[in-house]
Amino acid sequence: MGEWTISVSQLNEYVRKLISGDPMLRKIRVRGEISGFKKHISGHLYFTLKDEGARVQCVMFKQSAMYLNFQPRDGMRVVADCSASLYAQSGTYQLYVDGMTQEGAGELFLRFEALKQKLSAEGLFDPSVKKPIPMLPKVVGVVTSRTGAVLRDIVRVAGRRNPDVSILLAAASVQGSGAAEEIVSALDRLNKDGRADVILCGRGGGSIEDLWPFNEEIVARAIARSRIPVISCVGHETDFTIADFVADLRAPTPSAAAELAVPVKEELLADIDMLAARMTRSLMGRQELYRAKLMRLTASQTLTAPKKALIEPRAQDVIQLTERLTRAAQSGQEKRRMTLRRGAVRLAGMRHMVLTDARRQKTDALQMRMRRALETQLTAGMQEQVRRRQALTDLTGRMERGMNQQMKDMRARAEMLTRALTELNPSAVLERGYAAVYMDGKAVSDSASLEPGMQVDIRMRDGQAAARILDKDAQ
Repeated sequence: MGEWTISVSQLNEYVRKLISGDPMLRKIRVRGEISGFKKHISGHLYFTLKDEGARVQCVMFKQSAMYLNFQPRDGMRVVADCSASLYAQSGTYQLYVDGMTQEGAGELFLRFEALKQKLSAEGLFDPSVKKPIPMLPKVVGVVTSRTGAVLRDIVRVAGRRNPDVSILLAAASVQGSGAAEEIVSALDRLNKDGRADVILCGRGGGSIEDLWPFNEEIVARAIARSRIPVISCVGHETDFTIADFVADLRAPTPSAAAELAVPVKEELLADIDMLAARMTRSLMGRQELYRAKLMRLTASQTLTAPKKALIEPRAQDVIQLTERLTRAAQSGQEKRRMTLRRGAVRLAGMRHMVLTDARRQKTDALQMRMRRALETQLTAGMQEQVRRRQALTDLTGRMERGMNQQMKDMRARAEMLTRALTELNPSAVLERGYAAVYMDGKAVSDSASLEPGMQVDIRMRDGQAAARILDKDAQ
């Protein structure tokens, strides 16, 4: 062992100079498959080149990337013109790429395309087989890692939009060996349980290898056979997997999936109020229309002056006919005169009948039929208005009762979590008579970090005291 000591920065700089000074590494060509490709907002490209046995980090600065004649992507095989060096700040060995040519599609990309064509030919991507997403889910199932940020994002977004919606987690590994089988098992468990109205299935972003479980055929078929609608939310907005094509709906991110699945409670209540107001206005308008129609008919001449409207026009016709017969009787022969006189008498009798019972009975019957028709129309309109108001009241009552019950459940869960957090609070331990040792504002968890002569703080339930380490006995 040497007698002198160097810092980490000096070590990394020394190694960097060794690598950068090697003429064999100044200008090399490296063949590999792109993985974990990312384009920074600055225009720089960051990715990994890999083969069957190893991988190396690469960076291609904007000045070089702007001359590429193709768009790099995960799974693409390329030959990179580059130099090797060490990024001293992080101690990372990497390649600095000056140029790149496309060699062909990688193995994972070819497998992805082959499975995509197979399932498409079977009709698993057909829009006609997609199940509709429920408008008002009560329970949202989630298939993802128990410890990842995806679950926290979904719970946060769903709680903000509608705190009455419950989240049902079916935990599964979403990366690495065996992850596909766990995802299939989680989907099957949610379908067997039956409480979830919709399922969110996904994970955060990553390389093509990280996302590969969602490109497995068994996962695609599990999503396709799910009785519950599935929203896929794998990776970032630019990432696509086989699961996205099979799912009933694809969301660009897990947070976006929560927004698609859970409507905003305040907006729903506003829509209900708007529809109720529209229904009330419609019923009132129809009621006013029937009332105006009834008033017009009631004020019509047929009902108010039936004699003038129905009898007098007929009586005038009888009078004119009588006058014509009278004139004919005066100008003709005696026999004809007698015949005409008898006709005049008959016509006079007919005139009397018109002015009496027959016309009066018809007028009364017509007036009664019109009143009954108008009363029937008005009664039917009022009954329909009562029925619709009762239906609206029942719907509002059911929604309020359901929302109140869900609020009680969420409040009980919040109280339980608060009690659990209180029990885990470090201050609660001090309340039971224990003390904690701190040095430079940080808690001391073992004696190995202490040395004789060190100044420490001892915190107790009702205050703290300063102390100095005189001796230690590390077992």
